[in-house]
Amino acid sequence: MKIGLLGNGAIARVVTAHCEASGGRIDIMGAVVLSEDGPSVGGHPTFTDINSVLDMAPDLIVECASQQAVLDHGPAILRAGVNLMVISVGALVDAKLRTDLARDARANEVKVIVPAGAVAGLDAITAARADGLERVMLRTRKPPNSWAGAPGVEGIDLAEITQPTTIFAGSAGAAAQAFPKNANVAAAVAMAGIGVEDTWVELIADPGVNRNIHHIEAEGAFGRLEIDVEAEPSPNNPKTSHLAALSIVRQLDKLIDPIQI
Repeated sequence: MKIGLLGNGAIARVVTAHCEASGGRIDIMGAVVLSEDGPSVGGHPTFTDINSVLDMAPDLIVECASQQAVLDHGPAILRAGVNLMVISVGALVDAKLRTDLARDARANEVKVIVPAGAVAGLDAITAARADGLERVMLRTRKPPNSWAGAPGVEGIDLAEITQPTTIFAGSAGAAAQAFPKNANVAAAVAMAGIGVEDTWVELIADPGVNRNIHHIEAEGAFGRLEIDVEAEPSPNNPKTSHLAALSIVRQLDKLIDPIQI
């Protein structure tokens, strides 16, 4: 399988290492990067123009950059007849973008693929939705510095937080917009279940933890479930979980494996 990348950071580095160790099963043709980015995280070339990668006729382009990258390049990728994998699922909270991408994917007979990201249990939530979900809640705890730079913490002195502090409580849609670089989990849980407006999200800055901790609850006709994930942050970017990168790796393998689970 031939793929391209959007991004040249921590997640791209993990994906690249996996592809380069795949024995030729997954080849990276090139990556679209920002002009200020450093050297390629692998042996593939980098470009600032999406068309340079699309001209290489990849089967799939993997977004491991940002919500903005999905907005900037998603439509062009699908219109070129190339599948798109999106890890910055918070971008899909935008109803217009989600509708436009679905339309372009159908028109060009390709797919938008969303990996599980930094949480577990999305398959169970999606299955439960078929017979009626009544409530879905996500509570995320991260060290205070992991929330730095997000629009949602303007006016909050994260360095002064000495005990668990709720810095956001509201809908998944609002969470993904206020914390675009570290609340993609909220968007993924919401889209798997009852939607971005009906999924309740609490985000907590907790100086007592050194992992990204996600607690999910769901109730419906199927019964009730609780899921806890304590994910190590990416070694190169504390705003994201290492598991998010691994979920891309797993999704890539699933696309080429003859037996799928």
